[in-house]
Amino acid sequence: MSLMYDLYQPGRSPLHRADPRVKLLGVVCASAALLTIQNLWLILLALAGVHGLLLGAGVRRERILWIWRVTLPTVLLIAILWALLNPTPEEPWLAWWLIRLSAYNLAQGLAIGLRIAALAFVVFCWLFTTEQSDLVLGLVSLGLPYTWGLVLAMALRYLPTLGSAFRTISEAQQARALDLTRGGPVRRAKAYIPITVAMLIASLRTTQHVSYALESRALGALPHRTYLRQLHFRPRDWAYTIGILLATGVFFWARLALGLGTHPLAL
Repeated sequence: MSLMYDLYQPGRSPLHRADPRVKLLGVVCASAALLTIQNLWLILLALAGVHGLLLGAGVRRERILWIWRVTLPTVLLIAILWALLNPTPEEPWLAWWLIRLSAYNLAQGLAIGLRIAALAFVVFCWLFTTEQSDLVLGLVSLGLPYTWGLVLAMALRYLPTLGSAFRTISEAQQARALDLTRGGPVRRAKAYIPITVAMLIASLRTTQHVSYALESRALGALPHRTYLRQLHFRPRDWAYTIGILLATGVFFWARLALGLGTHPLAL
C-alpha cells in the first residue's frame, strides 16, 4: 500500500515477525541510548545501523527518503543554531561578535541535529514493520486501554490519508486558477481558505464513516473485549528481548563508567 495511506509495509523479515512488544522495547532502549549520546561518530553509526535494519526488512528506499525529507529541515536548523549559539571550549576557527566556531561545536551541533533523525528512524522501524492491529494488541497487552490504542492506530492510519487529501484538494484548486504563491504572507494564508473548507468537509465525512463502522462493530457494547488473535512470546522473541536488554545495559555501563559518547568527536 502507498505510503500516503499506510505506514506499514508487508514483509516476512525477522523484524516483521518479531513481537510488537519486543520492537517497542527496542524503540524505548534505542531512544534512551540516543538521548545520552553527543558523539557524532556514534550517531552516524546508529543511523547506519537503522538504515541497515530498514533495508534488510525490505522497506523501500522511497520511504527512507521520505523520512529524510521530513526530518532534514529540523536537523539542519538545530545543527546551525546550536553551532552558532553555543560557544566552543576549544580554540575557534572563526570568531566574530558572539559567534565562536570550531570543530567541537560544529560536530556537537551536527550530532544533536542528526540525533533527531536517528530517533525518527528508530520509531519508523517499528511503524513500518508492524501492522496496526498488532500495534494495538501490543499496547493493550502492556496495559493500555483498547480505546486509547485504537485512537493511536487510527491517527497513524488517517493522518497520511488526510495529507494525501490535502494535496489532492490543493492541486484541484490550483488547476482552477487558485494562486498560492502571489502576495505577502497574509494574502497567501487567505488563499488557503478554500482548501481549508474542503478539508474540513472531507474530515467530517471521514469521521462520520469511521463512527458508523465502529458502531456497526459494536465497539464498547461489552465491558470486556474479546480478540480474534492473541499475541504470544516465542523463543526468538525472548532471545531478542534478552539481547536488547544486555546491549542496553552494556552501553549504559560504558556511558557511565568510561564516558562513552560524551565528546562530540573523540570516542
